[in-house]
Amino acid sequence: MAIYQILEEIKDVRKEGELCDFNGYLEDYLEMIDSSEDQPMKEILHALFEEDHDLKICVNLRADINRQVISNQIIRYKDAFKLQGHPVICPVIVYGKQEDAERALILVKHSDRSHLYAKGLYYTLTEPYSFLADCKNELVAVTAESADGVLATFRKLFSVKAGALQREADRNRFSNYEQLKKDALDEAEAVKENAETELRDAEDKEAMIYSLVVRWFLLKKVVYVQYMVNKDMLQNVHEGNIKKQRNQAKINADEIPFISYSELWRSI
Repeated sequence: MAIYQILEEIKDVRKEGELCDFNGYLEDYLEMIDSSEDQPMKEILHALFEEDHDLKICVNLRADINRQVISNQIIRYKDAFKLQGHPVICPVIVYGKQEDAERALILVKHSDRSHLYAKGLYYTLTEPYSFLADCKNELVAVTAESADGVLATFRKLFSVKAGALQREADRNRFSNYEQLKKDALDEAEAVKENAETELRDAEDKEAMIYSLVVRWFLLKKVVYVQYMVNKDMLQNVHEGNIKKQRNQAKINADEIPFISYSELWRSI
């Protein structure tokens, strides 16, 4: 099945589903949300609706962290496997179809390094055993920085190959792997430094702990997978030896700092 059909069949809470908060026409969602919603995201969604009135949206899509996936085993972030239910939450997926093409756009709230989470969500949702595993070439992940930027990507979504479009979006965020890795390390450290405050202020402590662990998982995921898909690294650094590349990718992921799951609970 193509991505539109897969996403369309996910039941939201209105239909007693547990995998997302809303799944339906973007027009209906825009009528539901109020002024308290994230304003930049709201403006972008309105702009997308004006571009295509038939778009649909899936909000807070929940996904698993799968033990069976080889990359997840190699990353060895055991705390991620302690989370129950569907701990990974993708805030927004806008999806549609034009003629014979079905495409979707992951949108995450913009911050200096939120592109890392967008890519982490993409890798998680399209990895083996995930429900979008066969849709890698139908999905692009971006941040909700501006309506103009998102619209520029959306207008190419159905005519340009997803991989090329993703690389174009990525170039606006990082110039090479080393920069991406540095951004991921800095972000992981920032999450560590802010964890105590976030936990103290959170009404739902368990949900916040889950959020923290998922963020570190996504950062590890990005650092690992982005290195593994880099063909230049394989040929020029590791002389075509995939085992050496995999070992270095694991070392890179191991550098991501985090607070252990048990320590997070003890800190409450």
